[in-house]
Formats: sequence, C-alpha cells, structure tokens
Amino acid sequence: MNNLSKVALAVCAVLATTAQVRATEQATKTLEPIIVTATRDKKPLEKQSRQVAVVKRDALDSRQVDSVVEALKYESNIENIGGSRPGAQDPVIRGLSGDRVLQVIDGVRQNTRSGHRGTYFVDPELVEQVDVVKGPSSSLWGSGALGGVVSTRTRTASDMLRADQDLGGYIKQGYHTADDKALTSGAVYGRSDDKQRDWLLNGYYNDSNDIRLGNGEDLQHSAARQQGAMGKFGWRPDEAQQIALSLRHSESNQAAPSNPSANVSSSVPLVQQQTKDFNTTLDYQFTPDNPLIDSRVTAYYNKTNFDEYRIAKAQQDEVNFQTIGLNANNRAELALGSLLTGADVYFDKTDGTREGANRPVPADGRSQVWGAFAQYELPLATDWTLTPGLRFDQFHTEDKQQIGSARTHEHWSPSVGLAWSASRWLTLGARYDEAFRAPTSEELYTSGTHFCMGPTLCNTFQPNPDLKPETAKNKELSARLAFENVLTADRLAVNATWFDNDVDDFIEQQVVNDFKNMIFKTSYNNVSKAQLRGYELGAEYAWQSLTLNLGYGQTRGSNKTTGEALAGIPADKWVLGVNQGLWADQLMLGARVARYGSQERVPASNDVASYDGYTLVDLALRWQPKQHGWQNWNVNLAVDNLTDRYYLPAFNQLYAPGRNGKLSVAYPFCLQEHRPR
Repeated sequence: MNNLSKVALAVCAVLATTAQVRATEQATKTLEPIIVTATRDKKPLEKQSRQVAVVKRDALDSRQVDSVVEALKYESNIENIGGSRPGAQDPVIRGLSGDRVLQVIDGVRQNTRSGHRGTYFVDPELVEQVDVVKGPSSSLWGSGALGGVVSTRTRTASDMLRADQDLGGYIKQGYHTADDKALTSGAVYGRSDDKQRDWLLNGYYNDSNDIRLGNGEDLQHSAARQQGAMGKFGWRPDEAQQIALSLRHSESNQAAPSNPSANVSSSVPLVQQQTKDFNTTLDYQFTPDNPLIDSRVTAYYNKTNFDEYRIAKAQQDEVNFQTIGLNANNRAELALGSLLTGADVYFDKTDGTREGANRPVPADGRSQVWGAFAQYELPLATDWTLTPGLRFDQFHTEDKQQIGSARTHEHWSPSVGLAWSASRWLTLGARYDEAFRAPTSEELYTSGTHFCMGPTLCNTFQPNPDLKPETAKNKELSARLAFENVLTADRLAVNATWFDNDVDDFIEQQVVNDFKNMIFKTSYNNVSKAQLRGYELGAEYAWQSLTLNLGYGQTRGSNKTTGEALAGIPADKWVLGVNQGLWADQLMLGARVARYGSQERVPASNDVASYDGYTLVDLALRWQPKQHGWQNWNVNLAVDNLTDRYYLPAFNQLYAPGRNGKLSVAYPFCLQEHRPR
C-alpha cells in the first residue's frame, strides 16, 4: 500500500466506537424501535407483516464478519452457499439463492451477476444495518425477489455522532488468524453547527493469505487483497427536505478459480482477477407537515468491472456491468389506514471482451425495466389489519449482437397480509405473495465456449430466447408472542412462522457432455416446478444485562414433477446464543452454539450422496470502557469455530475455515463536542 493510501485510511475512521457505545447505553435504558428499510415503508420491526431478520452495527463489530453474507449465519433458514473465498459468498434464503435473492444497498438494486463472479462487494465496515426479508417480495421490489431481499444500509454521520458532537473520527485495526488477515479501516465525519450539513469519509484496506481449514491444510488460491472507500454528503435546506449524495468504491485482487466456489481443475482454470465496483446515489426526501406526503426519490448509477487473466491460456478477459436507475415512493397517512405507492425504472447493460474482441460470455445485453406498486394498510377493526399490495412490471431485453433477439414481457405481482392482535401478548398473521424473476440476458442469449476438455473438445453455450420467467406463490402463517415481567423486570418474545412456496418454471443451467453422439452443450432451460416448505422458530429472553436467544430453521425442497429433492437446500439448524454484560455493560461476553443436522435429501445427480451434521461454537468479547479518556475505545475479541471443526456445509464444494481468532481495536481522534452558539 502506498503512502497516499495510508494517509487516506488514517484520515478516514470513528464509526464503530461511538455507535456501539450509544447502542449499549440505550439498550439498558429503553428499547429503541428497529426501523426496517427492506420493506420500503420505514416501519418498526415489530409492526412488519413480513418476516424480517435484522443485524445491527454492534453485532457486526462483535462478530468481526468478513462479508454481509457471513453476518447472516446465525439467522434461521439463511445460509452461505458460495464457499469461503472472498467475493464468492452467496446467501440462501429458504432454499433459494443467486438471482432469486435480491440485493439492495441504500435502497438501490444491485443487479451485477454473471457466471460465477461475485456480487457482494460492500465491506462490513461500511455497514450500519442489514435487513433480510424472508420470502417472495416482488409486490414491492419487482423481479428477482423470489427467495427474499437482503437490504444493506451504509453508515452516515448521524450514526456516528452523538447529540453533543460536531466532529469525530476513528482508526481501527484488526487481525484474523485463519488467513493471517490484516484489516485497517477509518473514518472522519462531521456536521455544521446548525446541523443542516453533514459529511462522512470512510476507507478500508484488507490483505489476507490462504485460508486454513479445520484439518490444518490451506484452501489453495484463497488469498485476496481488498480496499475501498465511501463518501457521504448531506444537506437539509429546511425541516421538510433532505438531500444526500453517496459515493462508494471497492476493489479486490485475487488469483482464484474461474468458479471461486470450487477448486482448480481442467474445466475450472486459475484466473488472476481484479474487480472494481463503483456506486453513486443521489437521494431526496420530502417530509412536510402533511400526513399525505412522506416522499423519497433516489437516482443511482452502478458500474462493476471484472478484469480477468486466464493464466494457463494467457487470455485477457474483461466483463462490464452498468445500471442506471430511479426510484420514487410516497407514504400517505389517510383517514383510514395508510397507502404506500411507488415506481422504479432502471437500465442494465452488460458486455464482455477477450483479447479486445467481443466475447459472447456474457451476452452483450441490454435491459429496460419499469414498474409501479401500491400497498394499502387498512384497519378492519380494532384488532385486525389487512394489507393488500399490487405491482406491475414491464421488461424489455435484447442482445445487441443478435438480430431479432429483442423481447418484452409483463408481469403482475399481488400480495395480501392479514394481522390479528388477538391479545396484548399475541399477534397472529397470514400472508399470500406472488413473485417472479425475469430471465437475465445471460440466460437468454449467452453463446460461445463454456469450457474445454482438451485442445479441441469444447462445451459451448446454446442461447435460449424462449425462456419463461420464474414465478412463485407463497403462503405463510405466523405467530408472535411478547411478555413483560415474566419473572421480574424481564422480557420474553417467541416467534413461529410456517411457509409454503411453489416456484414454477425454474431456470437451470443444463450441461450435456454426450461423447457417444458428440454433443457438448450448455443451455438455460425451464425444467421444473419446485415446492419449498418449512418453518422458523425463535425465542429471546432478556433480564437486566443477560440475553438468551434460541432459533431453529427447517426447509424442505422438492421437484414437484419428479418428487426428487432439490439441490441447494440448507441443512436444519439450531442456534443457541447467550450475551452477558458486566461492569455496567463495559464488558460484553457472548457465545453461540450452532447445530447443523445431516443433509441426506439430495438429488440423484449430486456429486455427494449426503452431508454430515456438525456443531460449531463461536465466542465473542467486547470491551467498551466508560472511564474518562477511554470512553470511545472499542476492543473486540472473537473466536469462530472454537473446536477447529473440519466440515463441509451442505451443497458447498469447499470446506469451511477452521478455528479463527479475531481481534480488533478501534480508537477515536479529533473528537469535538458541540459548542453552543
């Protein structure tokens, strides 16, 4: 790293510190509502009709996670199917992953996806909160939300500054033992005396070696280097208006297999890859003293570049993705209920080159999409609430290299939710949601070579312009119980959810290597009808500084045509967690025990007949002193996989990391308290 980068990082960092201190202090005094943004209506978590998992900043710090996907590992029916390499991780929500799970950052769709390339580029150090909507959500978000939505909110100056502060900053240093990973991050942030303007500059740099597994061996070609930065600038012209500009950039370098979720082989060559991701967002909010107007308009531009060098063949590839979009929505409080309306439009562009010439993998695709939605929250009686929703989307897709490839299709996505507050401590809910996923330009139009099995014998992509959209119909029942003063000054919450999701016209990549008839091709086809059923159970007990959590998730997936089990369904999972605060919560101790059941429900074509069950133990310690001169320091110590278990998660091709000790220290600088005018 050059001197300029070091200076930039030193100038950029007090994020985790002040936010965590504040969160801990608040938790001991009052329960602050957790505002969820993934449902587009800014309602508190306890008032959501959809099932939502939330991971906040203090949890990200204490766990010291390496990715947004890793931050979700304790959540029921959410797993990582991409393996351990940076950039390859992919969440599975209730058995669905990839293009069937929509990623959103600061209200903006992240549409980058092609082949085995990564899609989650934001560093956890830049993240304030992660919301996960479980289950189909197309009535709000349109295409791609069959399995759910992973919505990430990045940090702002308001998240970092206390009420009495105008200026702050931090520097943070961390180290992970499993891959000798060194992490550096920092930020400076501030606001004007009148609080009309605020700003934040944040940066990070990570460097790691190969990951050590539970058997003592290294995962070859898993070393990586990552760096990035984020700038945010806000202005409030008056009490009713807020304007925010956000710039985010990340860059990673690694030598990894072309499919980073697998090992190097004859069909999976080693690739030297540099990934650059750049995002610009301009956000405007208008909230006058009028119950009919709570509006937000967001314009954005995303660009991702993959620069790849295939070492064995000395080939230089380049793949580019661009998205330009605009979101607008408004929440109106009516005499009877509330109405959420909105519209989205975005334009996607993909192209690739090999040695400077057009490369048909991925297709030279263009997509134009617009959609509009409405959701009405209607109180039927004192204890009943009905929430119908409807969205319309139109898609136009074409490959600029294929004459006559243009196609347009439309889709309606309805939803309805019903909630009954049966008593002061019991809430029952029922939902029905339809969702869809339009075929990508890669699935429709990709041609060219997929992989070669020798000097002349190659498998090629066959375009399929007749692909139909995937559709889903989800039924869901839920119960939420909440008790106060069960024993003495304590709280108990219990949640239970059952779901049944039918997905039709599943799009799958089919590879044919028929040596007898000399047919070697790969194509995307609508091949099956899938049924995904399961349930989630959760309980939380809190007394003083003690918190106990228990969660269970189960998903069963089958091909409705053949009755065969579906690939990619995570194993059943139990998670028991305990957190204890000591010395006025200056010291927080945490432990998690996760039991993963064996997974024997696999399709006959799967390379592995079954996956063994295993138990993982994670520990965490967070020290936040409150003594004068030390009150903003933050020390986190964690150990993942304490027993150094050597294990293979279900439907993963790579074994997971072994014992990983993690230490981070964050300390503030140039803190300035607000001076009364």
